[in-house]
Amino acid sequence: MTPSVDPSRALQPYNDGADKPRWTRYIVVGVVAFVIIWGLVGLYVTSAPQYVSNFAFVLPGKSGSSKVNLESIGEASSSSSSPFGIKGINPRVNYKEMLLSATVIGTAAKRLGIDYSDFKQPVIKLVDETAIIKVSTKAGSPGFAQKQGSALIEAFNHRITVLRADELQSREDAVSQALAVYKNRLKEAQLALILHKQDSQYVSARQYEELSLRLERIKEDRVGSVAERDRVSGYVDQLSRNLGITPQLAASAFILNADQQFRENLENYQNATATLAVFRSKWGDAHPQVVTEGARQKGTLSALQQRSFELVGHKDMGTIKLINMNNSGGQDALFQDLLVSFAQIEGLLGKIKHLDTAIIDHKNSLKLFAEEASQLDELERNYQIAEAVYTSAVTQIDTGKTDIFASYPLVQVLAAPSLPLRPASPNKILAVVGGVIGSGMALFGLFLLWKRKQLIQKILSKSGFGTL
Repeated sequence: MTPSVDPSRALQPYNDGADKPRWTRYIVVGVVAFVIIWGLVGLYVTSAPQYVSNFAFVLPGKSGSSKVNLESIGEASSSSSSPFGIKGINPRVNYKEMLLSATVIGTAAKRLGIDYSDFKQPVIKLVDETAIIKVSTKAGSPGFAQKQGSALIEAFNHRITVLRADELQSREDAVSQALAVYKNRLKEAQLALILHKQDSQYVSARQYEELSLRLERIKEDRVGSVAERDRVSGYVDQLSRNLGITPQLAASAFILNADQQFRENLENYQNATATLAVFRSKWGDAHPQVVTEGARQKGTLSALQQRSFELVGHKDMGTIKLINMNNSGGQDALFQDLLVSFAQIEGLLGKIKHLDTAIIDHKNSLKLFAEEASQLDELERNYQIAEAVYTSAVTQIDTGKTDIFASYPLVQVLAAPSLPLRPASPNKILAVVGGVIGSGMALFGLFLLWKRKQLIQKILSKSGFGTL
């Protein structure tokens, strides 16, 4: 059963004499505590001195960008933003872990020719609200502490260089794989364009424009020729009415007049007619010479009509009158003008017919060119796109090589490793102060242990629970 405290029991004074044998134990504990405390202080004070070399890095926060623009082909650009612009990512923390990594420390130890375990881990502090990284290295001598700092800087910079090169190589390999695909597409587009130009009459947009312009000029020329034909036709009609002949008859006369054989036959006929008229005026129709000359006249007329039929398809004697009219002095100029104008009409008709054929041919060519033009435009567009994509990929590789601070920002040595003049440890003043404080705390603890029963008795008496 739990003992109970009688509140009505009278308080008994504390008997100090019963606890007198305890003092020996407290003396022993106190001595042991003092020996341990001051022994540790002595060991610390007599330990080998340690020197600390301090240096610092700084990360510039300025961003940069570059852009390459190839006219009519494409463009490529690269940019690197500020390393502190992304929320939740602080490159200083990354660099801190890198400085504490086994790779960097091992490389630094190798540079110094010491074991990894002999290289004491650096102390790194990130200064708030700045881009500064403070680093401290500790060693047994001032010079070696400074060498450790320099070796750590070299190892750190070497590691960053390796990581940047690896990142750029990975990027370049990825773009190179895509570049091979883009290059094949460019070759295919180029080959399709070349084959189309080899098999097609239409090879450029300028051909279509020139053909359209030629068609318009031909149409304008035809309109002018038709107008000229109408003008000359009107003139010929009016002149024919004035002369009392038709243009067809005048044309026949023009053709016959130009034939040498017909003109010889006509001359023979005219001579026979004239001779016959002379003979008839002297003798009667039954005279032998008149009969002979009449027969000669009929023969030359038959030859004349036969030649006329061969040349113009009829035997109209009106043409003979026209030829004679042409040779006469009065209407010579008008008849020649009529024949020239009629010939001009025939020439204009031939020209108009040729122009009509040319217009049809040009329209057919334009229809064909319109279909081929759409195919050519599509092939050229595909080629330009493939060329732009390929060129952009090539320039992206080149511009990507200049963007080496994207993932690993630029870091500079703000302060070189210092050469410590005094050891950072042991600190004798701090050791003595620590020893004194430790001794005081040990004495205070022993005092509390010594007086614990009295203190407990007073607490119980004041609370009304009697004594123990």
